[in-house]
Amino acid sequence: YGGTGHTTDWSLAGEVAKAVPMLLAGGLTPENVQEAICQVQPYGVDVSSGVEQSPGRKDPAKIRDFIQSVRLVC
Repeated sequence: YGGTGHTTDWSLAGEVAKAVPMLLAGGLTPENVQEAICQVQPYGVDVSSGVEQSPGRKDPAKIRDFIQSVRLVC
């Protein structure tokens, strides 16, 4: 569900990621990105609304938190 701010079924995404390299998107936030990466094992992640302070306005602190969370995965 990239671009919607809603998460997808990470177990299904994990099955896809076993077969082909994929980017995981949709509903990722600094709070849930570690779990998402551990479950899915994607090639990469994409974030937009999960690091916004309001629609279309990115929050630098949320971006830093997101990056820090990704660096601490598994």
